[in-house]
Amino acid sequence: MGEGCLATAAFSHRERTRAITPTSPETPPNTGEGLVIVADGVGGFNVCGLALARVVKETGLPLTVRVARWGHGLGRWYADLSKTANQELQAEQVAESVRRHRDRHPRAPIFLVGKSGGCVVQVKALERLSGVGVERLILLAPALSPKYDLTRALNNVNAEVVVFWSPLDVLILGVGTGIFGTSDRSRSWGAGMVGFRRPSAADPPERLGAYQKLRQVRWSPRMSATGHLGGHLGTDSPFFLKKYVLPLLRVEPARDP
Repeated sequence: MGEGCLATAAFSHRERTRAITPTSPETPPNTGEGLVIVADGVGGFNVCGLALARVVKETGLPLTVRVARWGHGLGRWYADLSKTANQELQAEQVAESVRRHRDRHPRAPIFLVGKSGGCVVQVKALERLSGVGVERLILLAPALSPKYDLTRALNNVNAEVVVFWSPLDVLILGVGTGIFGTSDRSRSWGAGMVGFRRPSAADPPERLGAYQKLRQVRWSPRMSATGHLGGHLGTDSPFFLKKYVLPLLRVEPARDP
């Protein structure tokens, strides 16, 4: 399964990167400092989180990026994938970090980003954050099962949950999760390969309404120009993050009634 075995440790191991500059037209002024918490994939390499922190710093967005080191240590991908008690514990720690930041910066935007196995931590953290005001959850190649019920998470997000998935992610989220299981312990394809299953018309109206906040983005060949060729590690590319993820780390301006 080990995405950590495939990843390179070329990025410096910084947990926190600050970038505070004058706001641009794409980043409306905020009272206080915006926060992005990233839970990376299994295995402890944190390639995606460190790449996102670097891109945010280079582009000068007024955001603090924190990489949540939620796993069991370098290379321990199966423990990260299978130990559900640790996932719950780390989700609560992420949720508590969000609550503390909201107390200090009541009007600052907060975003959660999950990659692969780290998506379960961010989804479960968001499920705990009713009334806190998280702007957006971004899931990159999630290792959750397609049937995972996102209703509680969707109810706790202001704008939307955005999922990037690819039918070419066969090795990790097809063969890998079929053998070793998904983060929520289902031996199936990962949602990062096929997308999350939407509710049917027979489901309760509350669930149907919540899923209006789910936006799923399928890989397309044009993403190859950013270094994302459709495989599991493509969303780690700084060029992909800059083009597709950075625009999501902002608050949409309020519309006139």
